[in-house]
Amino acid sequence: MSILTIVARYLHCIIKKTGIYYIIMRQIYYVIRTLLRGRSSNVVKVISLGLGLTMSILLFARVAFEQSFDKCFKDYENLYQVFSIFTMNGEQLEPQDQNCGPVAGAILENFPKEVEAATSYCLWVNDPLYHGSVRFEVRKLAADSLFFQTMGIEVLSGTPVKDLAQKDVVYLSDRLARKMFDTENPIGKVISYSKEIELTVKGTYADIPENATVRPEAVISLPSIWSRKWGNYSWRGGDSWLAFIRFRPGADKSVVNARIDAMIQKYRPAEDQKVVGYTAFVKPIRDVYRDNKDVRRMRNIMTILGITILFIASLNYVLISVSSLSYRAKAVGVHKCNGAGNMTILSMFLWETAIIILFALILMGLILLNFQDFFEDTAAVKLSALFSLDRIWVPLLTVVVLFVVGGVLPGRLFARIPVTQVFRRYTEGKKGWKRPLLFIQFAGVAFICGLMYVVMMQYYYILNKDLGYNPKRVVVANASFGEEEKGNYALNVFRNMPYVESVSSATYHPVYGYSGTIINDESGQSLFSSRYCSVPDDYPKMMGMVLKEGRMPRGDDETVVNETFAEWMHWGNNILNRTVYNSGYVCKVVGVMKDYRIGSFTSPQQPLLLMHTKRFGDCIHVRLKEPFAENLLKLNKEMESAFPDKTIEFRSMQQMIKENYNSVRVFSNATMLAAITMFFVMLMGLIGYTTDEVRRRSKEIAIRKVNGSEATGILELLVKDVLYVAVVAVLIGVVAAWYVNGMWMDLFAEHVPLSWAAYLLIAIANLAVIVACVLWKSWKIANENPVNSIKSE
Repeated sequence: MSILTIVARYLHCIIKKTGIYYIIMRQIYYVIRTLLRGRSSNVVKVISLGLGLTMSILLFARVAFEQSFDKCFKDYENLYQVFSIFTMNGEQLEPQDQNCGPVAGAILENFPKEVEAATSYCLWVNDPLYHGSVRFEVRKLAADSLFFQTMGIEVLSGTPVKDLAQKDVVYLSDRLARKMFDTENPIGKVISYSKEIELTVKGTYADIPENATVRPEAVISLPSIWSRKWGNYSWRGGDSWLAFIRFRPGADKSVVNARIDAMIQKYRPAEDQKVVGYTAFVKPIRDVYRDNKDVRRMRNIMTILGITILFIASLNYVLISVSSLSYRAKAVGVHKCNGAGNMTILSMFLWETAIIILFALILMGLILLNFQDFFEDTAAVKLSALFSLDRIWVPLLTVVVLFVVGGVLPGRLFARIPVTQVFRRYTEGKKGWKRPLLFIQFAGVAFICGLMYVVMMQYYYILNKDLGYNPKRVVVANASFGEEEKGNYALNVFRNMPYVESVSSATYHPVYGYSGTIINDESGQSLFSSRYCSVPDDYPKMMGMVLKEGRMPRGDDETVVNETFAEWMHWGNNILNRTVYNSGYVCKVVGVMKDYRIGSFTSPQQPLLLMHTKRFGDCIHVRLKEPFAENLLKLNKEMESAFPDKTIEFRSMQQMIKENYNSVRVFSNATMLAAITMFFVMLMGLIGYTTDEVRRRSKEIAIRKVNGSEATGILELLVKDVLYVAVVAVLIGVVAAWYVNGMWMDLFAEHVPLSWAAYLLIAIANLAVIVACVLWKSWKIANENPVNSIKSE
């Protein structure tokens, strides 16, 4: 016995035994009886609405999550981030969040009336933390003593203004402190950074939620890296510091941006001002993430997807409901004969919609519960964060919109059915409702299919495109050995490993990109910023890079440039023996390297200088023999015994490349899931429409067959009826997909080659599925004996 049957009998008993004819209870009773009579169609409604709600609510919740970034910081409206703008060769570069180290402190010093606090921090502390032998891979940064005061992060214990001014001090988030020390007091405990630096825990701070751009689990004092001469904290280059300022309440924030250029000129050396122009500005932290062009573009696309899925699901519900008019009209007439008015019929249908949506929400809950890991990976955020109390309005508003669209529109149609329908067979011949609903569904599915195809193709294109080097079986790890003798010893250790095919090193690896340097002309005027990397002679061969002409550098006064560098310098084909002026260094070009990808395909190809080094270390590159996974485990295990005083952990370069495109993969999965959902919903709506059309026109079809029409003619009649709607709708959907794909493809510097033929095939595939569905549902009546249809009238 179903739940609905039990509820219906319970309500009936209340009405019968108590004699209390409450209108609402009676309406619910009749609604449940109606739902029990139409189990199959209601199951379809629940499934389609459940799938549609799941995807649309997830998308809308993700958009709301994006909009809520950085509201977790205290008085976030007064928290501003510093951005730098460099000018080279008369051309102003794009603003960047990487700044010269002293800029934040200078703002605090020069604007005491407006600015309350300022901080600078860096992200170079990437190695793991250790508590004893237990390793913790967490986000860390090195910051000055005003970090917590500036950011507005609650400090639970300690005095950061005093503590972070000292060397080898660390503050832990409450979450990390509990992981490390359980219920023990962490204050005064000593942990290790990369097994090389001992850090004393001097304080803890409140956990920072996921929707924050600054979210460290540990904050190391800035003197810890200054004392070891890490980084460049000066006005002369070293633009790798993130900086924030906090305005005083009610301060005029425009004053800083108006006078910051004059302030910077006071501090910058005069000779640097002649070479590179530099200024800065501050921007509210709430606008930094939201106004990012990539974030904004993805937010718009997710909003379009969410609206499309929600309306297709709700209009599919409307279509199935409207298609049932022909066989529910008599029941409505009976209710009206018993005194029910239009509002009563409407309210009954609204109750029916509410019950269907309730079961759809239950289905959505089961889906999210059973596939939580998948959805969290797709949304790139935990479901608990997506549906936090301050964003619970998102699913509630989505449900309200669905209820209004799915309940009111067909409810009004049912309410208008005249009472005379109880005395005759209802023949609902108008298609004014059905065809527009079908049109929207066909267009929406064609749109999402076109989007899914291009997104997936672009993802696999950038993942498999030639990089200009061979990352297969290459693993990398950061390690510094100091003296040349120690580096040579380490090199021999790797070469003697039986599972190592080849080994080399460089200052960086190309997956995440290289550091930059200013290229000048003969007069010292800056031309552009180039990437640079120091490598030994065997590095290009080991990595599968192509030296087009010349040789590798053999000293500090020689360099190899890539093709893009030569192009930017306008050297033509005569490249060798040219002179490069590199931030005070003069080098002769002795070779030309074929372009290889630096960073990801989201950025254009960059110019590159390859310098010479004999020292082994910094970023170790090892190409392993097969079996790769097994040998990688062996290598990392042997590192613990070969270099017990260091943390050397190798990672697969191919895996790092995949992680570079994780956001693309996530979006690809989301569009594929959305396409499957919408396709399934559309098919259910089309099946309902075709079934109703076959039922409504059964007598017409029988008469046509009696008059000599063949089954193929009947099928052609029904297919044409749907194709009149489908062809235009699919074309519009495909054109919309082409437009949105153009927005999305702007994220990349390299695009998968696509022609109009791809979109044409998508349109044909959609139409083929639609025709196949109509043929499947029409086949029986087109081939059955017409006498059966006429006898049933």
